[in-house]
Amino acid sequence: MGKKCSIVYLFNKSYLRSVNFLLKLKFRHSIVTRFALFFTALIIFSILVSGFIVFQKASAVIIDYSKENLKHSSEMAEQSFYSLLKEVSNDVAVIAESPSLKNYINNPSEENSGDVENLFRITLENKEDYFQIRYIGIENNGKEIIRYEKLNDKVSKADTLQEKGDREYFLETLHIAPGEFYFSPINLNEEYGVISDPPTPTLRAASPIFNNNGKVMGVLVINVDMSRLYAKFKQISRQSSQFYLVDKNGQYLYSPNREEQFALQKHTDHNFFSDYNIVLNQDHHFELVRNGSQSYLTYLKELEYFRGKRKIYLVTSIKQNILLASERAVQLYSLRTLLLVCIISILISWLFTNFFSKKINQITKAISNYESDPGSEIMLPVNRKDEIGVLANSFLKMKKRINNNVKELNTALKKEKQAKRQRDEFLQNMSHELRTPLNSILGLTQILHKQSTSEAQRNIIASLEKSAKNLAGLVYDVLDHQKLVEGKLQIAYKPVNIARLLKDIHSTYQFEALQKGLSFSLVIDKKLEENKYLTDPLRLSQIITNLVVNAVKYTREGEISLSAEVKSGKNARLEIKISDTGIGILEENLSRINDRFFREKEEMDGRFGGYGLGLSIVKQLTELFGGSLKAISAKGKGSEFTINIPVEKVNVKKKLKSSSSRYILPKFKKTYNLLYIEDDLSSAEMMKYILDDDKLLIKKVDKIESAREILENGQVDLVISDLMLEDVNLTDILKEWISFQKLKAPIIVLSALEAKEVEKITSLYFQKPYDIFHVQDLVYYVLGKNEFQAPDLSNIYNNYDHDPEKVSKVLKLLHEEFGTYLKRINDAAESKNQKDWKAILHKLVANLNNLKLSRLKETIPEEVSELDEEKLEFIRQNFAYCQCCFRNERRFNLRDRSF
Repeated sequence: MGKKCSIVYLFNKSYLRSVNFLLKLKFRHSIVTRFALFFTALIIFSILVSGFIVFQKASAVIIDYSKENLKHSSEMAEQSFYSLLKEVSNDVAVIAESPSLKNYINNPSEENSGDVENLFRITLENKEDYFQIRYIGIENNGKEIIRYEKLNDKVSKADTLQEKGDREYFLETLHIAPGEFYFSPINLNEEYGVISDPPTPTLRAASPIFNNNGKVMGVLVINVDMSRLYAKFKQISRQSSQFYLVDKNGQYLYSPNREEQFALQKHTDHNFFSDYNIVLNQDHHFELVRNGSQSYLTYLKELEYFRGKRKIYLVTSIKQNILLASERAVQLYSLRTLLLVCIISILISWLFTNFFSKKINQITKAISNYESDPGSEIMLPVNRKDEIGVLANSFLKMKKRINNNVKELNTALKKEKQAKRQRDEFLQNMSHELRTPLNSILGLTQILHKQSTSEAQRNIIASLEKSAKNLAGLVYDVLDHQKLVEGKLQIAYKPVNIARLLKDIHSTYQFEALQKGLSFSLVIDKKLEENKYLTDPLRLSQIITNLVVNAVKYTREGEISLSAEVKSGKNARLEIKISDTGIGILEENLSRINDRFFREKEEMDGRFGGYGLGLSIVKQLTELFGGSLKAISAKGKGSEFTINIPVEKVNVKKKLKSSSSRYILPKFKKTYNLLYIEDDLSSAEMMKYILDDDKLLIKKVDKIESAREILENGQVDLVISDLMLEDVNLTDILKEWISFQKLKAPIIVLSALEAKEVEKITSLYFQKPYDIFHVQDLVYYVLGKNEFQAPDLSNIYNNYDHDPEKVSKVLKLLHEEFGTYLKRINDAAESKNQKDWKAILHKLVANLNNLKLSRLKETIPEEVSELDEEKLEFIRQNFAYCQCCFRNERRFNLRDRSF
């Protein structure tokens, strides 16, 4: 600190000398004048050069930008096309392999036929793009056996069945391999050579149907209406651009002008190649073409499907005169801006030089007289009321404050060193005083365990020993001097070292196994030792622990083995095996373990009676991972359980953030009253930690009568409640309060009950165990509606057809963009760079309009110079709340999507 004060003194001394020197300079030799003239000339020169470059490059930039837009639009259209093919392929595969159709193929009874008809009807009702589904037999010249059609959203069974044995799609489908699918060329739907009314662009998807002997019995055909895809093409294209979908002969499969489509079937002369005088010589290329008097910039892309047998071309184009109009507008705007900026720069430079030269001369004249004798007290004109007087008083106050701070810091430094020594001594003493009795307790419990005779005593001593060990581990962590000094804190990440997790489980139950005289071995794949994998550590631990506990419990002698390895392949999978030499499982019950709906009855006894619920949990959690559970057992010889779940390796170079710093939350201006209904003290203490905010006043009650009284007599802004209070289920009570408006405030439920039970009350719930920061995030989201404008997400849902997966990705992208926007806004507010500010507004305003954030939009000024601290803080808090909304929208309305 002494060094810092010396630096400050030297700085002030140097400053006084510099001012005295400046006073002796004439105006024409002034540094301020020189810098002002130099930077004025430099700015004007830079503006002119930049303007010239922009002027020259405007056309190229606009064309490049337009090319990127065309390419982006083309990629979106391509993705929509292939997404439709993928969806149809999946549906054909599901129907072809469905039990209903398989049963009918192998046993064509009336009952099985009804099942297939019901399947076809449901498919057409639920698939907007499908308008016909058929099963065609190979006999009778490919006569249709079952056909369902949809017209005007009405699904009906066809009375007249046709022979399709000569159709291309029938003949080609018969010769494709199992698991492959046929796709026809895109054309208008025809019946007996007559185009259907209204004309329907159609794609036919088909699959051969095999019996149990692998013989082809028929063909499944789905007619897909391409109209909705064409509408999506129209939606993707902008006003200035347009799409064309053409085949290898130049026939328009899609065109903004419907009259041009399907010329071969309509017997018209429209042809893309002749209209635009274009030749297909390469894929993925830009080309300038003409159609009549108009020139177009086009981007052509080849689309393949059906194993490359079908090739069509996606063409995206924009009129050249639109590009030139933009170029001329940019050139004119650039010229006007250059002239205006130059004039303003000269004016500002003159004002800057004139103003600051006078101020500097005044300051140097006022201070230079006190610099002649450095050892004497500097006398400053403290009685002046202008800026010089303020500067003189500020200097004296600063000097006095620095001297006082130096003294205080020196005193504090001595106290800090003394306190540090006392702390170290205290920790060393406490370590000794606490570890000694804990060591005695653990030793005595082991002795008592050996000397105990009754089962009751052994159970009590075992509980005491376990509690003492937990307390010992806690004390060791708290009293570890090195951790306290370095400030280290262990945080649980979603990327998990599975080997370490397995070792923890093994060590936890190894002593219990040894007490029973059992050998408990652990074998871990080297990949698990060296890498981390994305998984849910809590659920994975629950699966393994259930199986290990049961293995220890039902093995009287022999050994238990726990092994794990990663199976390489296209998708990595984790295989965990738990085997034992226990009493085994009855053969008649073994097959029922793999039944996910199996629940063991309470009156059943033996191993499987006590084993059923645990296995049920293991089975459900394994399936939740997208994995499988396999059980092998022999009565009296033992059992082996194999868990197979997908895992994803984590890139070790990626820096992961802890959950504690994951969110930026808004700050409230108002104070809110929260009612917390909970009878568990530990949970109450945790909630105080989660919601540690001066604006959140928590009233905790552990009786339903107390909660009812508060709701009747006080103002409550939010209720947080468990559903079990003193072993009473509050579901019906809370539903009654909500129904009779005794509970008008929003409610968040934190419960260990099943989701179906909790959803009867509210959609805002968390199942225990929960992430405490998710709860915190939801509270701020709910209460924030009282102070902030929530984003309207209806446009996002409509634009992506309410597809949860797509909407979730968009919300995630918005969350990241708002974080980026906020950083750029803060940077622009600090730098006052109007160019950067305009670039921010260019993209930000579009999002604000789409989300209907009118108040936020009105607050953000056009000029960065108008962005004061009050507006900036308003923007920060509203951005934080918008991000909070995006997170909770994904977490609750899109609950099944990962966050």
